[in-house]
Amino acid sequence: MPMDKSSNQPPRRRWGFRFSLGTLMALMLAVAMYFAGRASVTHRYALAPALAGDWQAKLPAGFVQPTTLQDFGEGRFQLRSQASIFNGLYEWRRGRLVAVEPTDTRMIGLEWKWDGTKLTLVAEPKNTPTGSSYVGTVLTAAPPKAGP
Repeated sequence: MPMDKSSNQPPRRRWGFRFSLGTLMALMLAVAMYFAGRASVTHRYALAPALAGDWQAKLPAGFVQPTTLQDFGEGRFQLRSQASIFNGLYEWRRGRLVAVEPTDTRMIGLEWKWDGTKLTLVAEPKNTPTGSSYVGTVLTAAPPKAGP
């Protein structure tokens, strides 16, 4: 057996495996994708923000309507507003509230995008079934009510 020149020790025995950096990176990517897919199914709504409470809807025409969001858990929310076209059951999906059971069935397709402080209506049904477009409506947290 050949000896190592610097330490008079036999060379270390190598395992039978040889991985290149590229192979190791590909393996790590495959494992990460596997676990990411499992997490997205098992924790689908884990990242829904705390949206329950009183809000104000500012419509594109400038009107402001009181609005309430109720959290039903598992990423499901009930939205109630004096602007009744927005009312219904919503689900949290990838940073958006998406209408799944609107009170007015013509309004399926409403989507509100969350930016960390407010919700903005970014999608509505094709052909604007109400005759007006409400894209751009902004929901902001209602100011606290003045106490006695």
